Amino acid sequence: MVLKTVGLTKQFGGKTAVNDLNITLSNGVYGLLGANGAGKTTFMRLLCNLQKPTSGRIFLNGKNIAGLGEKYRNLLGYLPQDFGYYPDYTAWRFLMYMAALKALPEKFARNRISELLELVNLTEVKDKKLKTFSGGMLKRVGIAQALLNDPKILVLDEPTSGLDPKERV
Repeated sequence: MVLKTVGLTKQFGGKTAVNDLNITLSNGVYGLLGANGAGKTTFMRLLCNLQKPTSGRIFLNGKNIAGLGEKYRNLLGYLPQDFGYYPDYTAWRFLMYMAALKALPEKFARNRISELLELVNLTEVKDKKLKTFSGGMLKRVGIAQALLNDPKILVLDEPTSGLDPKERV
């Protein structure tokens, strides 16, 4: 799988967040480092097709992602820096809701959610309301939702912020 940007640019009024970016990403793990306001989050949102570039294109295996729609979205897992959640939902209910939004079959979703809650060490609190969770616990729920559909492309914005050293591993 190859993601390629060609002349990718995103401007907000007079400010350029991403400027003529040409990059090729293949299988592997990538991290973005840069100062606050350097355009990292904007680049991730462009990769996830959540924002449209001012100019340039993004290709997946030679096809423009703008025309791939659901086929592309089904390959993605995304955790924004601050993800929205319903405070009165339990972790289990929230993940089931997210699975429904991703059109995952219910039996698959139930099994996958059980696996992911174990992976992020939240099985024991799966029936507690999210409003009672610490910031680190919420981040782990966010990581679980990003992994729900077993994505081929995983985009995590500040995935370790709020996690203690043990959780980061």
